[in-house]
Amino acid sequence: MVYAPGCDFPAGQEVNTRVEGFLPESNDALVDVLNEMNTPVTVDEVTDALVEPAYPPIETWATIHERLHQERLPALDASGAIEFDETQGLIERSATHTSEGRLFSPAVLATISIGLLLVFITLVSVSVLIS
Repeated sequence: MVYAPGCDFPAGQEVNTRVEGFLPESNDALVDVLNEMNTPVTVDEVTDALVEPAYPPIETWATIHERLHQERLPALDASGAIEFDETQGLIERSATHTSEGRLFSPAVLATISIGLLLVFITLVSVSVLIS
């Protein structure tokens, strides 16, 4: 970026130093940030979430946005951690990633809970009839 003399905008190195303070160091940390957001989200929304409540200069925000869009998010997409549509700037959780760590789906857990409840009711009814 080129600025006119006397402009209040920071030099390139200073912007890069500020950017490092906002971007998560690891891809796992960035995925954690994305998992806390309701997807699909845009790169703009992710950038806003990373910089809040600091509200840095627009150049810092733009550099964060650019690094996310051109480097970090495509790398996460390639690894399968997220699904990133570069043309629209949309990020979604990967279907395989969101089901990782889940032993049972909510429907299966509901079915098991209802089954256990019916067994409990049956045992209580039988014990009352025997008494």
